[in-house]
Amino acid sequence: MNMAEKSVRSLILRARAYDSKEQIDDFQSDPDSSEVDFVESMLTGDRDPIRDEIKNWIDCLDEESQVELVALYWIGRGDFDGSEFIAAVREALARRSSPTAEYLLGAPMLGDYLETGLDAVIEAGVFDDA
Repeated sequence: MNMAEKSVRSLILRARAYDSKEQIDDFQSDPDSSEVDFVESMLTGDRDPIRDEIKNWIDCLDEESQVELVALYWIGRGDFDGSEFIAAVREALARRSSPTAEYLLGAPMLGDYLETGLDAVIEAGVFDDA
């Protein structure tokens, strides 16, 4: 693998924080409410700092690392087995058609599936920590 396990686990934590938010693009905050900060922290959309952080992190990765993330996501989702990591990477590279960050940020349960995929690859003995 092109990425260190620690880096992937860090992304998983950020992805879980993002996954826990609710997609609302038209929220109108009430300036008289004391709950504005709490409500806004639970919303996501185009101006979400966690989304921006994840997008920037993924965009800064090289192509190989990006397709490996997609492969881990697919493995976690059950499309491939952990021992099929190389095949999943090849498939992700062959099917790549849109920006990886946009694809992954639009995918449900990103954090959970990445963790399941990473654990499956480690358990299968195919993971070689970079």
